[in-house]
Amino acid sequence: MVFANPSYLWALLGLLVPLAIHLWSKKEAKTIKIGSIQLLDESNSRQSSSIQLNEWLLLLLRMLIIALIVLLMAGPQWRTKGNQKQITYLVEASIANEASISSVLDSLQEDSPVFLLKNGFPEWEVDADYQSYKEQPNYWQLVQKMDSLRSDSIVVFTKALVKGIKSMRPNTQKKIHWVVMEPEETQDQPLMAYKRGSGVELITASSSGRVTKINKEALEEGFEINNDSLRLRSDEAIRVPLKLMDTLHINLYVTDDFERERKYIEASFRALSAFLKREIVIHKEDELKNNQADLNIWLSKGPNNDSEGKWLVYQENPLAKQLIESSPRKNLFYLTSKLNPKNTVDQHLPEQLLTILGLDNELKALAANVDTRQLDEAELKPNYVEPKRKRESATLLDVSLWVFAILAALMIVERFISNYKKQ
Repeated sequence: MVFANPSYLWALLGLLVPLAIHLWSKKEAKTIKIGSIQLLDESNSRQSSSIQLNEWLLLLLRMLIIALIVLLMAGPQWRTKGNQKQITYLVEASIANEASISSVLDSLQEDSPVFLLKNGFPEWEVDADYQSYKEQPNYWQLVQKMDSLRSDSIVVFTKALVKGIKSMRPNTQKKIHWVVMEPEETQDQPLMAYKRGSGVELITASSSGRVTKINKEALEEGFEINNDSLRLRSDEAIRVPLKLMDTLHINLYVTDDFERERKYIEASFRALSAFLKREIVIHKEDELKNNQADLNIWLSKGPNNDSEGKWLVYQENPLAKQLIESSPRKNLFYLTSKLNPKNTVDQHLPEQLLTILGLDNELKALAANVDTRQLDEAELKPNYVEPKRKRESATLLDVSLWVFAILAALMIVERFISNYKKQ
């Protein structure tokens, strides 16, 4: 047996916990003074031994439960012998019902397994309806799990969408051939609308295998406004979210030794205001509550402990790659260096400020649903690693479900014995 995450095996030291509890929970013997032992019955040695045996049985069960939990965390895998002659076919679920794919898969030999390109690799069914399946597979993450397939050669039918790459290029011992299918082009699909004063600006997107375009159009008629949505008068009566382009408010806290930084920050927001065609008001000190501002900026060497709202705080970091970097805490960002004409221009300070404001996060999410840009086979291909030994070329079968089943059974037995013996 091998493990996908062997570092978790250090948690097996937790087996000492139930052992320590068992030893410490033993009651110390008490000495009772009596006048005579003539009336005392002889103790039943078998019963005493049985009680002690049950205690050790419970201890063993509890240690096994902890060991199995650690094994589940480590990702247990079993080596099985693969089939070098057999080819396994994988098909992305969103195209599994297309006629071109179905005709190819129907013509395969009966002993050629066909699975869906998703977690667990479920078997492809000829008569199943996959049209409603919208989840985007993470291609390279699934490549790492293809080592559990018995075949050494794998053919993948996929759309190869750019948005399906969300990790580093993986290594694999499988020979994977990608068959990239042409996606359907999307034409000027409405995403969102912005209300600017008395006018309305409609954002649409069109996408093909090579490029996705975001288009803006000023509307004067042909629409109806209903609270936070806009209804387009068309044959399909399309409704899109409507956002008000209101004023952005920035709280700026500055000490005397950061006056130069204040000037660069204010100049950057003036440039953003002209670019966005949106008013940006910078407030001094306590003019506006922190949770009411779109961004709070703390330019001081002193600590800032306020957790309300979104914050940009000065914290120097010579190793930082950008002027503004995110922190582990949500809505907290660090200005990593003092500002000067060179780093302000070279590292695009206004663009970084616009990024942390997050004004277009909802629009990006909507555009991602329309995006059909594709990768070619060379860009999608993982790194092939030739196995050095026969043992390394074995197929790794995930046995987590079996371990979980054994764990559940042991937990039931442990609870039953514990309640029955009241231990």
